[in-house]
Order: sequence, then C-alpha cells, then structure tokens
Amino acid sequence: MFKPSTEKIKLLSKVYQKSVKQLESVFNNTTSVYIDFANVIHWSEKLKWHIDLKRLKQLLNSFDTIKYVHFYNGLLENNKNSENIINEAGKLGYLVTTKAVKKMKLSIDVSGIQKNSPSLLQKFIKKSLLNKFSIETIEYLNNELKELNNRGIRFIEHWKCNFDVELGRDLLIDLEHNKINNYILWSGDSD
Repeated sequence: MFKPSTEKIKLLSKVYQKSVKQLESVFNNTTSVYIDFANVIHWSEKLKWHIDLKRLKQLLNSFDTIKYVHFYNGLLENNKNSENIINEAGKLGYLVTTKAVKKMKLSIDVSGIQKNSPSLLQKFIKKSLLNKFSIETIEYLNNELKELNNRGIRFIEHWKCNFDVELGRDLLIDLEHNKINNYILWSGDSD
C-alpha cells in the first residue's frame, strides 16, 4: 500500500498517479530492493538523470511492503565524494555494503607484438567484434597504441568493484530468513 512519506511525494503522487499504480503492482508483496549504485550512477549520468538518494529512499519508504533497501557501492580510496555517498546512504537508512575499489593497471605496451597482431587488442575488444576488423584496422589501432607508448603511456588504469557475490548472498538471506516475496534489483550491468 502506498502512503506518501513526505508532502512533496504526496504532491508528486497526484501528478504521477499512473506511475504510483504501476509501482504498487510491482511492490504488491513483501519486497526487498537491491541497488547496485556503482552501475546505476554510470547509466544515470549517461542519461543525464540525477538520482537523489534522500528522495529515492523517501519514495521507497512510501510503500509499506518494502522491508529492506540494500545499497552497494565501492569506496574509492582518498575520495571524499565516494565516502560522502556511502555515509549519506547509511544515514538515510539504506543497508549499505561497501568495499574498496580495485585499481588495476592494464598494459597497452605494443613493443613486443607485430603490427598486425590482435593479441593486445583482445584484452579490450570482444573477439566477435575484433574478428570483423580488417588487418588495416588492427594495424591502425596498434599504431595508435604505439603513439601512446611513445608519449610514455604503457598502462591504463581500470577501476573494478563487483558486488555480485554480496548481492547474491543478501538475496539468499532474504529468501531464507526474512520471508521476502519480491526481489527488485536496480543495476545496469549485464551480468
């Protein structure tokens, strides 16, 4: 059942009655929500959407069937914004799971490969796409990497923080112990 938790949500619910009805049909039984925020924030930025954690939590709190709202986000070392997001989510009542973001160095050094070899490119481009490229395209891309090497760039930094295991664990806990019937995953990656 939908009961607006703030006056603003009450006003918005009158404007967006159809959307509220749709959400009521989704949250029609005991529900747990899982927000993989690292993925959500990336696609929301691409769409130029602003996600306000406070307003989102207020909206979710307006449905009495939602029992838990899990929040997963990586912590970037020495990054105040990253720390602030995690702290804010905790203060707002999200069940926060976090861990350090891994910074991986990926080699882009082409000094040991032939100009027409796709071996280095395979680390960055799916094989099904790479197979469609002509030898000239592969040579062009390897030349671009060589130009980066000539400027002293031999590695790129790739940040990774995957919450699939933690998310799966929390789903199982909710299934086994918390009598949850609906599981809402808000993510954006394909795995």
